Amino acid sequence: MIAVVGANFITTRSHTLESLNAQMAQLSQSYSAEIAVWIQAKKLVVGSIRQAADAADPLPALKAAEQAGGFDQTYLGYPDKRAVFSQVRVRKPDYDPTVRPWYVKASQTSGAIVTSPYIGASNGKLQVTVAEAAGATGSTTAVAGGDVLIDTLVKTVVEIKPSPSSFAFLLDSKGIIIAHPDQKLTLKPVSDLSPNVSIELLTSTEKSKLSAAVQLAGRDGLLFVSKIEGTDWLLAIVLDKAEATQALSTMLTVSAVTALIVSGLAALLLAALIARALQRLATVRDAMQEIATGDGDLTRRLDAEGVDELAQIASAFNLFVDKIAKVLMEIRGASESVKVATSEIAAGNADLSSRTEAQAGSLEETASSMEELTSTVKQNADNARQANQLSLSASSVAVKGGDVVAQVVETMGSIKGSSSKMFDIISVIDGIAFQTNILALNAAVEAARAGEQGRGFAVVASEVRNLAQRSAGAAKEIKTLIVDSVEKVDLGGKLVDDAGHTMGEIVNSIKQVADIMSEITAASQEQSSGIEEINTAITHMDEMTQQNAALVEQAAAAAESLQEQAEALSATVATFKLDHADAAMASKPRAATTAPAKPATKPAPAKFNNAPRKLNNSSANAAANSAASSSSKAKSDGDWEEF
Repeated sequence: MIAVVGANFITTRSHTLESLNAQMAQLSQSYSAEIAVWIQAKKLVVGSIRQAADAADPLPALKAAEQAGGFDQTYLGYPDKRAVFSQVRVRKPDYDPTVRPWYVKASQTSGAIVTSPYIGASNGKLQVTVAEAAGATGSTTAVAGGDVLIDTLVKTVVEIKPSPSSFAFLLDSKGIIIAHPDQKLTLKPVSDLSPNVSIELLTSTEKSKLSAAVQLAGRDGLLFVSKIEGTDWLLAIVLDKAEATQALSTMLTVSAVTALIVSGLAALLLAALIARALQRLATVRDAMQEIATGDGDLTRRLDAEGVDELAQIASAFNLFVDKIAKVLMEIRGASESVKVATSEIAAGNADLSSRTEAQAGSLEETASSMEELTSTVKQNADNARQANQLSLSASSVAVKGGDVVAQVVETMGSIKGSSSKMFDIISVIDGIAFQTNILALNAAVEAARAGEQGRGFAVVASEVRNLAQRSAGAAKEIKTLIVDSVEKVDLGGKLVDDAGHTMGEIVNSIKQVADIMSEITAASQEQSSGIEEINTAITHMDEMTQQNAALVEQAAAAAESLQEQAEALSATVATFKLDHADAAMASKPRAATTAPAKPATKPAPAKFNNAPRKLNNSSANAAANSAASSSSKAKSDGDWEEF
């Protein structure tokens, strides 16, 4: 109801505002046209005065125009500064019509002009001047004019009141107010009327042909503006918005009160109808509450007589209870079968867990022994590698020794050659000493022949002879020593040659040993790699067995949890009261379809002295976490069996 009233009000308001805008626009245009006609009449009268501009006496024409047009006075101004007036009034002796605004504007414009309002100097009243030039533009022969009191025009504008608080005002293109109900605003700028009213707003409103919202003296208004044809004036009408939409406000109030009254009556009627309809629903509610809060009696049924919606609800409720009872009976029978099956699964898991633990223990022992064997093989391979390195080092040293011996043999040969050369040199020295001795002997003989004069020479010859004899003796001794040395060098050379042959044989033997050690090292490396692969495979088997053991423990925990949940489900279903015959049939457990598993036989342990390790911690923890997530009663990490 409220929505209908709101929509109706919005639609009516829209149409009312559109109609109001159209009426006000028409009103504004009507008054603007009336003012334009009044101005045009004044222009026509002034235009008739131009014909008397060239007359010898234009005064009669001026008088006639003054009376016909209702002018305060009429006049003609000439370019030679002469002026003729219809009224004789006091004027300045130097009065010059050519400098007056009406003369200047008319002479520059084709057609009649209307000046801005001003206060007349002679009468002190608000007036305008209508003027028109005679002659072509630029060659004015005279300008005819007439002063018009606009008090009648002001009265007409002031009397424009579409509503008690509405008003109109007239202004020119500069925003100067010409007519307003408040005479204090006459010839004042429009901004004095209100700061939010400007000539720009008035001009744009006139061009858009629409209304503008304004606020004047604290009241909201609608502004309508139209142009006065033949002038630069604007007629503005301010319509009080509250007064203009008073009918809408009254309609909204009446509609709202009516809607509230109708809504209240409808609510009371609807409440009575709903209360009557809910009486039978209360019966259905009570029955459902008894089933939900009581002992789960599913043998109760509701009265489904009738063809209304409540009878259909009761029938649907009875059908729902029948289906729930059948489902619960099937669940009760299935829960008993699940209890039996979970017991068998738990027994099988226990047997499988025992076998897996035994297998894991054997693999633990095998893995431990393989680790020791791998360590031993690695140690042997390392020792063989070290022996190979030592043999290679010994072979290298032996080769170096053979080279040294060869160098010694070569050196001994060089010494032997040098000894032979020394023997030859000593032989030369011995020959020289012998020749020197012969020469000394000849010199002594010649000195003896010389007598007393050759005595000194004889002494010298004797000394030379002695030296030659001593040199010969020394040469003989050296020769003897060299001969002995040469013999010993020959003997040493033979021994060194024998040592070189022996060293060569040693080097060959060491090389053979190094080759054998290299083969042993390669074989040890291959053996170590093979043992390492075997150890890795056994370790992998050990890890897989550990994981299998953890999974078996997890399955056992899950089976135990499933058994507990089956018992809880059976107990929950037992709380519902069902038909005795169906309940007895459903309570019979189903026959078991699986045979119990045979007990596991633990294999003989491997023949090693290594102690078995504990179950892998990561596998055990994973199994424990998975079992805990399936049931809050599953075993924790501390319940896993270590083996």
